[in-house]
Amino acid sequence: MIARIIEYSLRNRALVALLAIGLVGWGIWSSLHLRLDAIPDLSDVQVIVVTEFPGQNPQVVDDQVTYPLTSALLSVPGARTVRGYSMFELSFVYVLFDDDTDIYWARSRVLEYLNFARDRLPAGVEPRLGPDATGVGWVYQYVLYPGYYCPDHPRGLWHDAERDRWYAHPDEAPADRREKLKRVRAFEAEGVCPLDGRRLVPANQDLAELRSLQDWYLRFPLTAVEGVSEVASIGGFVKQYQVVLDPQKLQAFGLSVRTVVEAIQRSNNDIGGSVLELAENEYMIRSRGYLRGVEDIERIPVGMAGSEETPPADANRQGAGGQTQLRGVPIPLSQVASVQIGGQARRGVGELDGRGEAVGGIVIARFGENAYKVISDTKAKLASLEDGLPPGVFIKTTYDRSGLIERSVGTLRRTLIEEIIVVGLVCILFLLHARSELVAVFVVPSSVIVALLAMQQLGINANIMSLGGIAIAIGVVVDSAIVMVENAHKHLDREGERIAAGMPPTPRSKIILEAASEVGPQLFFSLLVITVSFLPVFVLGGEAGRLFKPLAYTKTFAMAAAAVLSITIIPVLMHWFITDRVLPASWGFKRNLAITLGSMLLPAAALFVLAGMTEQLAPWRWWIAGGWAVLLGMLLVPQKIIHEQHSPLSRILQALYAPVFRWSIKHPLATIVIALAALASTIYPASRLGVEFMPPLEEGDLLYMPTTDPSISITKSKELLQQTDKLIKTFPEVLSVHGKIGRADTATDPAPLSMIETVVQLEPDKSKWRTRQVDGWLGKKTRPITIEELKFGWTDPDGKQHPGLNQVVSFPGVANAWPYPIENRINMLSTGIKTPVGIKFLGPDLNVLGDLAEQAAAVVRAVPGTVSAYPERAFGGYYLDIDIDRVAAARYGLSVGDVQEVIQTAIGGMNITTTVEGPRRYPLNVRYARELRDDIPALKQVLVPAPTGAQIPLGQLAKFSINPGPPMIRSEDAQRTAWVFVDIAGRDIGGYIADARRAIAQQVALPPGYTVLWSGQFEFWEKAIPRLVVASALALLLIVLLLYLSSRSWFRVAVVLLAIPFSLVGAFWFLYLLDYNLSLAVVIGMIALAGLDAETGMVMLLYLDNSVERFAREGRMRNVSDLWHAVHDGAVMRIRPKAMTVATAFVGLAPLLWAQGTGADTMRR
Repeated sequence: MIARIIEYSLRNRALVALLAIGLVGWGIWSSLHLRLDAIPDLSDVQVIVVTEFPGQNPQVVDDQVTYPLTSALLSVPGARTVRGYSMFELSFVYVLFDDDTDIYWARSRVLEYLNFARDRLPAGVEPRLGPDATGVGWVYQYVLYPGYYCPDHPRGLWHDAERDRWYAHPDEAPADRREKLKRVRAFEAEGVCPLDGRRLVPANQDLAELRSLQDWYLRFPLTAVEGVSEVASIGGFVKQYQVVLDPQKLQAFGLSVRTVVEAIQRSNNDIGGSVLELAENEYMIRSRGYLRGVEDIERIPVGMAGSEETPPADANRQGAGGQTQLRGVPIPLSQVASVQIGGQARRGVGELDGRGEAVGGIVIARFGENAYKVISDTKAKLASLEDGLPPGVFIKTTYDRSGLIERSVGTLRRTLIEEIIVVGLVCILFLLHARSELVAVFVVPSSVIVALLAMQQLGINANIMSLGGIAIAIGVVVDSAIVMVENAHKHLDREGERIAAGMPPTPRSKIILEAASEVGPQLFFSLLVITVSFLPVFVLGGEAGRLFKPLAYTKTFAMAAAAVLSITIIPVLMHWFITDRVLPASWGFKRNLAITLGSMLLPAAALFVLAGMTEQLAPWRWWIAGGWAVLLGMLLVPQKIIHEQHSPLSRILQALYAPVFRWSIKHPLATIVIALAALASTIYPASRLGVEFMPPLEEGDLLYMPTTDPSISITKSKELLQQTDKLIKTFPEVLSVHGKIGRADTATDPAPLSMIETVVQLEPDKSKWRTRQVDGWLGKKTRPITIEELKFGWTDPDGKQHPGLNQVVSFPGVANAWPYPIENRINMLSTGIKTPVGIKFLGPDLNVLGDLAEQAAAVVRAVPGTVSAYPERAFGGYYLDIDIDRVAAARYGLSVGDVQEVIQTAIGGMNITTTVEGPRRYPLNVRYARELRDDIPALKQVLVPAPTGAQIPLGQLAKFSINPGPPMIRSEDAQRTAWVFVDIAGRDIGGYIADARRAIAQQVALPPGYTVLWSGQFEFWEKAIPRLVVASALALLLIVLLLYLSSRSWFRVAVVLLAIPFSLVGAFWFLYLLDYNLSLAVVIGMIALAGLDAETGMVMLLYLDNSVERFAREGRMRNVSDLWHAVHDGAVMRIRPKAMTVATAFVGLAPLLWAQGTGADTMRR
């Protein structure tokens, strides 16, 4: 069948060429429309349910909201894990689904189950779905920065950085410089205006005004950007109207808190009254009743006061006949309360560079969206919105994932280009014929383009893993074309020998057909073997599957494209270009020269002009024009095909390989013993390799995540945040420090007030980093410090200590962690753990769980490699418990609910309505004055109205006590949990886990009903390896079947398979010598190596079989000596094609070894 396809392609050369051109053109278009990201989206399919329960503590939230929801959502179809977080006023429930679950199907199922769960919740508590995004979608963060501006130019200036010239408007600059101008809306520091010398004026917006700008000016337009799921605000103060009640005045007028609340609520509404037709016009009736400011609120009547006595609050009563009876005068709210504008209570604070509080925003991309496009569109929208900000206020970027995307994709793009160039050089060195090299190398860019086409059609992002799959396939996709081209050379050599011997010439098409058909089928099967060897990757599930499937897909696409191209277009190109000359000699030298120069120079000039017209291609116009000229020159200039025996490289390889071949054939037993000894030697390095799930990806930015005391106040945590940010900013490698305590206003951030998350934006240009002297292969060398050295410091050879970030921000009671931003969000989403290793204790009693976590933390601190181990303190918070005396309350006719209503509203404060001020909405809060509720004696004097009209002090109705309690309650699958966060350094995760597990098992005793789970990155390794082993066994069976279908010999199958283990000898030793851990990426690489080794064995058998068959066909197979010569001819004399396939596979990957930049280390392993 393969031979017939080759024959058909050669008969229909023009059709095949047109189809190939169309396919490549389609692929180029698709490659320009690929979705870009740094790494594959590793997040689980997740649905977030968030529920607000105002004023309630974590224990109440957990008992009344989180537990009912988690227990109900456990039965949602496809739900794998249900995690609950109960904190002050909020409940978060995260439902994680099985792989390949459609997120919108999952959201609809959760909504369905929420309809039933609502009946279990308190009245007025309404759960809602969070955004269709995850924490991994935090792609862009910014801060609204109040700086300084020129008083005469409040909209900003334009700066020519190269000439250091300033302009009030771009039109004032020379025409040739306008494109290089950069707008400067404001300045960060004090100074004078660079244009007129006047002193800069500071922006006068406070934190509340900046927050209003973020919430009502920036947030909604940014949310409307395609692909954005949510824009979360962080920092500043939400404007709030505060009604501060005076209980003494309430008592004097006989008013209750409930009466005041109801009066305010009834005074804030607009309504419609249908329509009215007047004078042939229709008038829509509306009644305006919205509260529009402090004065409107103060005028609200809350009751009526009589002249002789104060009546009840409902002084307006309906008398007989429905007539309203008015008694006394109205009591405005201003007589019983003061009304003021303040800030709403906060559970999160933002900070910038240690300068103080800041207001910012977090752009969260929708699940599965093109992150790079979302960021680009967001920045474009921000640039347009920035013109509407007040003078002096500008937007400062504090986290931008597009830089990571550009660096990682750029690293792989450069590596792909280098690999194509290297493969081309290898081919030309062996064949010494430029056109043959072009034919062989044609399959490389074309298969890459077809792989990109498949990626675009299937919605696979271009990232370091998907492009990495193409990168590791480069050296292999060319193998089939190399062998076919080389075999055509050999057949043409033999045809020349036949003609020299006086035999009639064979038609060229027949020679090419015989050459391609001789090796084509076997090569097709060899590419299938490599493809099948990657099938185990497709059965990986969870994070491992999401990480490596893109790599497997793209490698498979490239291999499949190469297999098809090698039996279709490659034979056609061989027929056209594997010849001494393309242009007929009969046309004459001058005509051929004119055609050649015209084809080289005229299109090159046209391309030069056209490229110069486009901004993107203009810098490359010389390369484009020169590349075309060189390509046409290689295709049209006459070139002699060099006989294999005249090739210097072939002769050198034959001279080197011949003695090895003769010795191994003469001493077969010794050869086998040496091979087995080499295989046995791998036991030593393999037993000393560490284990990790994946080598870390240096994202270019850091996340500082210390854990503080759970009971820390917002004032103290804000002070700590500013101190740490200021210290971090002192490092020259740090560009900006955007700190956050508590949570942003998004369901994707269930952070307690004790959690600090600081995004440390690092200088992308490593040449600006500090350097250190280290030992190299050729002596001392100087290099920039690494991120690990930046984090943990280093020591010079002379003993001088250089403290790192971790040492500088070390505070008592604060445990530091330094993950990367994306890595951290993936870990927290997948396992709930923010450190590489986590220990989860599950059970019913929080006290016991807290004790177990404390014991475990103390044990693992002694395990070598532990940087920090800190337990979640289950009872690190404090509760002021008010226990109502039911008997005392009943004595005054009060129920428990009556007393709790006062506690909730007057003491705790409650947002009772919302003002409508155009598009803006602000809450209105009612509570007692702070001095009446800031200590226990004052709280005891809070008055509770009795049905009789009496006001009873709260201290007579309840007992007050301070007790420890949970500041946050976590649960997993409806079981309460306590966690231990463990950060490690200097050890592989696998070895560390083994030691830590042993220590915990020996020193921590679990009571009945309690379990311990180990979590973190290694969890993915443990889940992936068993599936990979089973799938590898199945893939091996398929490879055996393919080998048999190709060779029809079980002996040949055994020969190929027995050679595979020996190829892994070098792999294990190199891993050991380079001090690399055994990771899933390394295992995938070994699978690829095994497939390559199987292909090499098939190519060797192909040439041995061809040689033996040719000897037999020519009557030279008469004895054992003839068999030896046949094997020698197939192995030694045909060393060129086998050496070319191995060399291209090895040298093709060499650019990955020397590659530098984001993602290079991941692909190198």
